[in-house]
Amino acid sequence: MVSSCVAKPRELFEIGPEDKATGLEPFYEGNMEPWGAVCVGYVKEGSANHKLLQKLGAVTESDAALFELQVPMVAAKGWREEETLEIVRRNYAAKLWDLIQQPPLDSEPLVFPGTGKWKEKDVRQWLLEKAFPTINYRVSGYQGKKQPFPFDKYFGSANSGGVGLVMVKVKDLDDFGPQFRAIRYLRRHAEKLSGQIRFAILEKSESTLEMRKALKVGLDESIEAELVLFSNLQGLGRKVDNHYHGNDKKYRLLNLTERAVNEFFEGYYAGSLPTYWASLDEGKSKREAGQLKSWDFESSVFRAEKGLGVLVAFMNAPEDGCQMCKEGRAVWDAVMHELKLNRKLRKHFQLYWLDQSRDEHPEKLVPGRLAQPMVMYYPPGNEQKRKKRKMLLHKMSGSFYKDSIIEMLEDMMEDQEEQGGDL
Repeated sequence: MVSSCVAKPRELFEIGPEDKATGLEPFYEGNMEPWGAVCVGYVKEGSANHKLLQKLGAVTESDAALFELQVPMVAAKGWREEETLEIVRRNYAAKLWDLIQQPPLDSEPLVFPGTGKWKEKDVRQWLLEKAFPTINYRVSGYQGKKQPFPFDKYFGSANSGGVGLVMVKVKDLDDFGPQFRAIRYLRRHAEKLSGQIRFAILEKSESTLEMRKALKVGLDESIEAELVLFSNLQGLGRKVDNHYHGNDKKYRLLNLTERAVNEFFEGYYAGSLPTYWASLDEGKSKREAGQLKSWDFESSVFRAEKGLGVLVAFMNAPEDGCQMCKEGRAVWDAVMHELKLNRKLRKHFQLYWLDQSRDEHPEKLVPGRLAQPMVMYYPPGNEQKRKKRKMLLHKMSGSFYKDSIIEMLEDMMEDQEEQGGDL
């Protein structure tokens, strides 16, 4: 997909007692962005815990989860009598939180609960669970450098939970106002879902367009701020079968006012939110004749006029392996045109087509990768009936020619009329 995890050698930063007066601020300044969390070990020179940090700080891709977590680590040697390990998260915008009478976010370090000699598996698990800020802002890094969004930290194997991706239009990362306005009412829910959903801000800009296209989210530039909540990360580097057409545990909120945010999360906690099926054409009103889009699949197909049978020709882009789909589109266009001229057929059927390369959808009977168009039939009736009695039209899909399809539609119409409008 989109990787931000550079495969370069890593090592533990080490600071001796002579630097205690300087403090850790230079380390925070140089290493907090864009990840929002660092790990500080107060250890004795050469101790078992010091050696463990050296090992973990030099993690390689052989430990994919810890490598993609991208948590900078520092050993402050001889700074404290007792060896302790802490995660320090970005403490930013404290004054803004104070203005709305809320305490600063992530102001206190998280302390590893182990004492004595730390166990590697325990420290590793603790890092993977805790080394995320409550909400990861987008802030300029060392010397004002703009760092890329930490994609692997959030969408890679380091994250065993989900992601709350808050996409905001900003002119410059130094203008924090739009970010703060977008997340001020999310805070309570981000804290409640800590460890389950990792919240992060992504600026809508040219530099993030590739990532947004890869995820098929945040592509409507007219929207100032929105939340897409991935309850899990199915399909994002996780193995799925060939009938996967998008994460069905993905939800979207376009209104980030206090009331709307609270209602959205009430629905999320209750499990009643509708799936957000994403599209590369989000925000574009223009479409071709008969084309279904992610956002209207369910209303156009499952909730179509009860007396109509709905047929959908599923296709993929030729560059995704469906070379026959280019010709298939022309055939299906001709069939749809013929249907418009045939009043009797038009009375019984509604035809659509959908490009799976651009639009997610809920139809699991259709493979994700097609070598040729595949037609699904949704019989007349209500939504429940269509879902229960839907079928793949193998014969029509295998004989994808205009005259053949028209002939089969006429046969289906006769059967439907003989059965009193029910096929």
